[in-house]
Amino acid sequence: MATSIPAAALFPDVHAVSPSASGERESQSLEVTAGGFEIVARDGYSATSIEEIERRNAAAAPARTAATFINNPASPIQWPFVTGVPLSDDFGPRAAPCSGCSTFHKGLDLIPGEGTQVQAIADGVVRETGSSDTGLGVYAMIDHVVDGQRYTSVYAHMQFGSLQLEAGRPVTVGQAVGTVGDTGQSTGPHLHLELLRNGSDPIDPFAWLQANVQL
Repeated sequence: MATSIPAAALFPDVHAVSPSASGERESQSLEVTAGGFEIVARDGYSATSIEEIERRNAAAAPARTAATFINNPASPIQWPFVTGVPLSDDFGPRAAPCSGCSTFHKGLDLIPGEGTQVQAIADGVVRETGSSDTGLGVYAMIDHVVDGQRYTSVYAHMQFGSLQLEAGRPVTVGQAVGTVGDTGQSTGPHLHLELLRNGSDPIDPFAWLQANVQL
């Protein structure tokens, strides 16, 4: 991973954001409850897990919403989607979902559906981007300064050809990053979101966004 530098060092006109800034618009939320079921294997047929069915449903239904969070489009810090969306994997220890996948999940997986637009969570400067069918797949990393603390947000597994950012460029909160895909080491269409404190230490993105998105 490339050594990160503060956003302000690259672009002095990019200002640090504070979650305490006041907003002018009210937050909005859409709530949809999604159900699941399990197909039991019999007579040689394979079983399909609830998680796999949810992934397939997500791919077939872009912009699925759920009561997982409330976004505020006036907040200087926002969620990566304009409304709450289903979540499939939390930050922390887990059973590895695939061969080669980690047993400690360094981010949060969100499944609004393949092709759903991903947005930047705060103002910042693009540190790095990449596009491959291994690792993070199509991804972007953005450096931010929030209340004097440096963070890096990572958006991974996006669709080929959807990336809207270039390394070294400034970004504003809510700006399009790319669209949800299934590239790299992925088990289905989703956004893998990481948040790195001081550019390298992973923290729980869900808890941090809950604490910092202004309602």
